[in-house]
Amino acid sequence: MKPMLHRLFILLAVFFPLITEAAKIEKGEIAGAKFMVAVPEGWQGQLVLLAHGYRHEGSPLEADFDPEGDLARPLLEKGWCVASTSYRRNGWIVEDAIEDVRSLYGHVEKKHGDVKRCVVVGNSMGGLIATLIAEGAVERVHGVVAIGTYLGKEESQGEGYHDSLTWKPEVPLIFLTNMTELDHPRHYREKAGTERTALWEVKRAGHCNVSGAERASALMAVNEWMDGKVPEKDKDGTLPPPDRPSTAQPVEGGLQGKAATISPAWGSVSTDLVAADLAKLGLKPGSTGWLKTPKKKAEVTVCTHFSDAPEGKAAIYLDANGWVQITQNGGRITDDFGLAAGDSFELLGSPDEKR
Repeated sequence: MKPMLHRLFILLAVFFPLITEAAKIEKGEIAGAKFMVAVPEGWQGQLVLLAHGYRHEGSPLEADFDPEGDLARPLLEKGWCVASTSYRRNGWIVEDAIEDVRSLYGHVEKKHGDVKRCVVVGNSMGGLIATLIAEGAVERVHGVVAIGTYLGKEESQGEGYHDSLTWKPEVPLIFLTNMTELDHPRHYREKAGTERTALWEVKRAGHCNVSGAERASALMAVNEWMDGKVPEKDKDGTLPPPDRPSTAQPVEGGLQGKAATISPAWGSVSTDLVAADLAKLGLKPGSTGWLKTPKKKAEVTVCTHFSDAPEGKAAIYLDANGWVQITQNGGRITDDFGLAAGDSFELLGSPDEKR
């Protein structure tokens, strides 16, 4: 094998200490695509593959997910292995992404044992990838959950639906979709029929603005569908966010919170602030406050979801899992404010420059 091809197929894997008692974490790279796998103790062959959405070409390749998060943790506790791939590059990468999902599936089997049941969960462009997989693009996948699914062509290719769609799913397929993004899933079901498709509407605006619990509920419904228990085909998939207690520390004019996790791909921040903290500061959608870090202090707009954030401005919103997110539409809030995971920041409830 030529050196270049040899390097292409080299797989580098590093095992990390247990994050929870239930899982072992593996990270590595296959053909340029990074991956992360969380394997529960005593794994019996149930696998969830995560297919992420579009990421800008200049963003770092990132496959990490939070094993303690609202989706992964309950799956791991139920004995499911969870795996994700960065894909080999960013941008509009449907065909190569399918190959990267297939390669990760093969790696899990080779490294950890036979896969007896596999569900693919995809977001946005990943929802298109997952839908194509439901149509047979990857063998031995038994069910699919497609979230906030975009089924169109790349913008440069013109309007219409993706050319590879056959409109013939071979396995159960649940579309989990916000109420503002129903057109593509509805069109798919009109063409494909309802025998193997279901549409669960989340009564919440936004793009892929669904909680871990809502995703897990759809995934478990697909799992039961494989066993012959057909779910409700047209359903309100909305679940209330958990009532999370505040852990914020009071500071003059506001509250101190921490950056819990960072999105390397988007430069956004998930914090430990909750709905009660926003209420205490009198912050609600449409209002403004101030975000303060050692690097910068600036006004922030309170939005209902990421898609509602003003272009180029710092914004905060309460996500579907009940956590306050800090973001910048068209920018990287981590770079602008110098925030890293574990850093403290202050959220002030009034746009008063004297503070």
